[in-house]
Amino acid sequence: MEKYEEFKIENLNNLKKNTIYFYLKTRGFSENYIKNLRNCEDGILLNNTPATVREKIGLGDVLDIKKNPNRATQINLCEGSLDILFEDEDYLIVNKPHNLACTPTRSHFSNNLGGQICRYMNDKDENFVLRILNRLDKETAGIVVVAKNVIAYKNADIDKEYHALCHGNLSDETTICHPIKTIEKDGINQMKRVISENGKHATTHVFPLKNWENFFLAKFKLETGRTHQIRVHMSHIQRPLLGDTIYGKPDDFSHTMLLLKKIQFTHFRTKKKIEIEVAYPEEWKIYV
Repeated sequence: MEKYEEFKIENLNNLKKNTIYFYLKTRGFSENYIKNLRNCEDGILLNNTPATVREKIGLGDVLDIKKNPNRATQINLCEGSLDILFEDEDYLIVNKPHNLACTPTRSHFSNNLGGQICRYMNDKDENFVLRILNRLDKETAGIVVVAKNVIAYKNADIDKEYHALCHGNLSDETTICHPIKTIEKDGINQMKRVISENGKHATTHVFPLKNWENFFLAKFKLETGRTHQIRVHMSHIQRPLLGDTIYGKPDDFSHTMLLLKKIQFTHFRTKKKIEIEVAYPEEWKIYV
């Protein structure tokens, strides 16, 4: 029964009605997920018997909910060798290189991480839905966490540590707290973000690790997760990232030198702390 998530009914508090539907709603299942369960053969088992969401439940009952009743992600399966850092029934964690998009776009239709992951999962789960918990920019390297089911997706609180090579020098720890706004043109979001009082709150903590003559290595902790947050904030204090062609200045790098180096979170099922750190990419090693 590895395709199901088991729930033992231990209390019926806060339920409008004692039905499977209202129980699932209190556990965070979306209307779309519940709809897919309805349309899925044996999507719900109540005490090992197929059930509908209208059926009543009582203390001690056992619900088995299909992990992936949704229609499988339909994207082009891409060739490529995944650098797998961790895998179990709930999560697949991989190390993404620079210059690889996380999801398909018009210019990266047949070469993207999502397509590689779906190809890898194709024989493991015919209903696999691609749920990337921390999508990285194409140019950013590092750790990408994929939830294999919706329960895993809803129960992961990931602490992330980024590293970057930046222009200039920085001797002291600093916190940058400036709102970030997305640039729009004709109602369409553009790639570039700017500091603006009309933007969304954003806070970045910067910890310099090593200074050289004209650049430095720093680690970053984010209180918020705005798109391009590190790049926008570092450019704002005149310390843009090396290789950043949007917010920086011309240099010799073919991509932004930004890396999600370390993550940690508590696994919702095992209650164990998952802590993963990757080495610096090869092109970083002449500097760090």
